[in-house]
Amino acid sequence: MTTLNGPSYSGPQLGDLVNTKAEIENRQVAVPVGYKPVVVEPGDTLSEIAEANDIPLAQLLAANPQFSLDPASNPNTRSADLIYPGETVFVPSDEARTSDAAAAKYAQALDDSEQPSATHGEWETKSKAVTDAKVEFTQAVKAEIDASMTYSGNSREDFGKEAAAIGEKIAQRYENAGRPDLAQAAREAGQQRETEINNEV
Repeated sequence: MTTLNGPSYSGPQLGDLVNTKAEIENRQVAVPVGYKPVVVEPGDTLSEIAEANDIPLAQLLAANPQFSLDPASNPNTRSADLIYPGETVFVPSDEARTSDAAAAKYAQALDDSEQPSATHGEWETKSKAVTDAKVEFTQAVKAEIDASMTYSGNSREDFGKEAAAIGEKIAQRYENAGRPDLAQAAREAGQQRETEINNEV
């Protein structure tokens, strides 16, 4: 495979507008929370990468702000048509997809619970659905946190703080989607994971 900016690479030198595998491995470029790096293969396009990962092109572009559909109007970006073998783009991780699916289930349960119940039994069923969906969402967020951890600290306390910080970033994803209730649950999951890490023996 061609190495960008290396001796075998003869394409444009785009500096900060290209993320390389080495930069990610050396932590010079941070992988956004909820995403994973994908190395571009010869012949790949962003549209094909989005389709292969079952996401809209707009979501892929949002995670990779070095690209733009209109670079002339967006300084410090390059055309989404300029993609090079060997560079790296970010796509949603499997753990983030699981979190988002659990979030949708939890949101639906919350929305359903706000509708009037005809009977006490119906209310109990809705209440249990909310509880079960929140537990599933919490577990999914914790799994996403664990998958995103870099373990770059020196102590258990550092790792706990990192877990809480990642939980906050996940919470922001749901805040940005207009679901503060999901954001709060994600935040709580991050705090729970911090506590669990601090209490590990």
